[in-house]
Amino acid sequence: MKKLALIMLAAGNSRRFGSNKLLYPVEGIPMYQRILDKLVNAEEKLKKEKPDLCVKITVVTQYEKIAEEAEKRGAAVLFNPHPDEGISSSIRIGVMGNRDADACLFTVSDQPWIEEETILALIRLFLSGGKGMACVSFQGKLGNPCIFSSRYFGELSSLTGESGGKAVLRLHRKDAEVLKVRDGRELVDVDQPDRMVWQ
Repeated sequence: MKKLALIMLAAGNSRRFGSNKLLYPVEGIPMYQRILDKLVNAEEKLKKEKPDLCVKITVVTQYEKIAEEAEKRGAAVLFNPHPDEGISSSIRIGVMGNRDADACLFTVSDQPWIEEETILALIRLFLSGGKGMACVSFQGKLGNPCIFSSRYFGELSSLTGESGGKAVLRLHRKDAEVLKVRDGRELVDVDQPDRMVWQ
């Protein structure tokens, strides 16, 4: 594999949250920035670890503030003009903007406790495992991030509404590597302010 795209989905409307949750501070840092920082760090480590692998970060968003910060960090930015169409619209845009990649890793921006090392471990598992997909799980529940080889780009581009990559993964479960995480907090996605307190 020569090219891996790290795609951060950051275009949601945060209806249930009551405000733009991606800008909500978690331990003093905007939620989206916690994910972006981890992707940037992972990219730097991968470049040293695997110099033959081209790694590129893409942020799909509708928000100017997020776009500006992403560009400062060296990421490519793709705007989603139709976020009301659901997460599938951001996935399609991310895939379209990285058609030349051999694989795409998708992260969501409302999982503030995902660890950088988990992202790296998932990528390493995908690169060494030989399967077409990889994702994380906790106690049998599949979660994000997920990685898809280019042979699944067509199916990802056909998703609609709130159907995400896990819909494709479930159809081809035998072709997926699974990384089990020890702390379920990593996979918590924040939909409402009261979920900011981990119990």
